[in-house]
Amino acid sequence: MAVQVVSSTGWFGRIGNSIKGILFGLLLLVISVGLLILNERNAVADIKANKEIAAEVISIGSDSIDRANEGKLVHLNGPAKTEDILTNPTFGIEEKSIRISWNTSIYQWVEKQNSETKKKLGGGEETVTTYSYEKKWVDAPVNSSAFKEAGHTNTGAQTYQSGSEQATTVTLGTFLLAPGLISQIHSSEPYAPAELPTELATLGQLSDGVFHTGEIENPKIGDEKVEFTITHPGDVSVMATQSKNSFKPYLTKSGKEKFLLYEGLLSADEVVDAEESKAKFLRWALRGLGVLLMFIGSTLILKPLSVLADVIPFLGSLVGGATALIALLLSLGISLVIIAISWIFFRPLLGISLLVLALGCIVLLIKKTAQGRKQAALTA
Repeated sequence: MAVQVVSSTGWFGRIGNSIKGILFGLLLLVISVGLLILNERNAVADIKANKEIAAEVISIGSDSIDRANEGKLVHLNGPAKTEDILTNPTFGIEEKSIRISWNTSIYQWVEKQNSETKKKLGGGEETVTTYSYEKKWVDAPVNSSAFKEAGHTNTGAQTYQSGSEQATTVTLGTFLLAPGLISQIHSSEPYAPAELPTELATLGQLSDGVFHTGEIENPKIGDEKVEFTITHPGDVSVMATQSKNSFKPYLTKSGKEKFLLYEGLLSADEVVDAEESKAKFLRWALRGLGVLLMFIGSTLILKPLSVLADVIPFLGSLVGGATALIALLLSLGISLVIIAISWIFFRPLLGISLLVLALGCIVLLIKKTAQGRKQAALTA
């Protein structure tokens, strides 16, 4: 079953909303500029930090502790081991491992909505929102009291909660791994409890290692399931400051902390390369986010133009397309200028190249605007 809700907004109402949107657009512009500047500052710090650790790191063995390396940045690899027995008494679990995790789900009604907006002659809009419902496994109970359609009631509270237990004593040769390094061991695999405790066996059943409180093939609203994973000891590579028989974070001159653990037997160069790859991905992702926020902000600022033209729907669409292109070129141009200015102090060649590209976007924007005015004059 699905239910539809129709709402309408008049032309004057849309104009008022678009004017309010200008304020939010300006806020997004400020946020995007700040994000881009901070991101470039962070990018420079990352590059300096990775160059520093590549130059300063010393590769050592894990079979003995050399006091001469105290306080120095070291790299070592080998098998991580533990004798810790991790438990979950509720489900009768006792295993020697790095980590045991359990993730719970509850079967619930979920409301989905899909909206379609159509323009009307005179500048108004009509929005049709369709609400549909389905049963699915979710992480937490869903409040069904606000559903648009009755008959999809979620009942019962969630009995079991997600959680994990991590080993506290993990060694790498003669060294002891600090909790901050142990937590970076992420690999896991499904775990199947051997059997349920007697008191739990009456409340549910195991199937392929998953605990179910209801029928496996035909769950009902409020039924729960618990899935388990385990992280076994394995080979790791560490880069950090040697501190007695353990490690602490290494603080670079650019203010970056390096307290690194990678799974597998990686050389020092491979660890540095992995750090550079992560930093590069992060800065490009944040650049993209900054440009996107600036584009959305610029679009909101220019929105009143397309709303004014929406008195004739097809004309509003044309103006909307033109303002979107202007917003895109403007966002790219300003973003590249900010990035270029940030980099010009650290990498002049790259900074100047970006500045030239930014100016190209601005010139293209001016040309597009001039062409639009010329076409409008010819039409008139």
